[in-house]
Amino acid sequence: MIRTTVRGIGVVCLTAVEVTALSVWLGLVADADPLSASALIGVVALSAGMLVEGLLAHVTVNGWSRPVPARAVAALALAETALWVGWFAAVRWADGLLVVVGAGLAFAVALVPRHTVMDNAVRGRNPLASLVQRATIGLAVLQAAGATAWFLVVSGLVFLPEWLVTVPVGGFSANAVVGAALLAGAVFARHLLAVRHALRTVQRSPNSGWRSSRGTLRK
Repeated sequence: MIRTTVRGIGVVCLTAVEVTALSVWLGLVADADPLSASALIGVVALSAGMLVEGLLAHVTVNGWSRPVPARAVAALALAETALWVGWFAAVRWADGLLVVVGAGLAFAVALVPRHTVMDNAVRGRNPLASLVQRATIGLAVLQAAGATAWFLVVSGLVFLPEWLVTVPVGGFSANAVVGAALLAGAVFARHLLAVRHALRTVQRSPNSGWRSSRGTLRK
C-alpha cells in the first residue's frame, strides 16, 4: 500500500512538472521571435523540466538506491525538448486542421524511440537495446494526441461552447484552462501507463524481488 501510494504521488509529480514546463514554454514562445531571448528562456525552461521529469520517472520506478543513468536521462531530456520545439515550429505556421493533425502524427512517430530508450534506461538495460516497443507506441500516440488537442484549444482553432467561455477562470482564458486540462489528462495517463509497464517488466525478471519503498525492485 505504501509503495503504491508513493508511486501514485510520483505520477502526479511527473504530470505537474511536465505540464508546468510545457505551459511556461508555450507562454514564452507563442508570440515570440524564434531567435528572441524569450524563446531561448522558454527552451531552457522546457529542457530543465524534461530533465526533472526524467529523474522523477527513474525514482518513481526504482526508488532511491539504484544509480540514476544521468547521461541517458540528460540526453533524453534534450532530445524531447528538440522534438517539442520541432513540433511547435510545424504547428505554429499551420494553416489548417489537417496540417496540425499531420504534425501530431509525425510527432508521435518521433516520440516512439524516445520513450523506448527511456523505458530501457529506467529498467536498467542498455538504453539502445531497442528503439521500438508495442507499449511505447501507445505512449507516443497518447502524448501526441494530448499535444495536438492542447494546441488546437489554446490557439482557438477549435470552437469552445459559449457557456464554457463565460466561466471565470482567475485571469486565464477559458481556452488556456481547457487546453491545459486536456494536456494534463493525457500526460497523467501516459506517465501512469509508462510506470506500470516498467514495473511489470521488472517484476517478470527472474532476479526481481521486493525491498523497502526506498529501494529498487531488483535484488
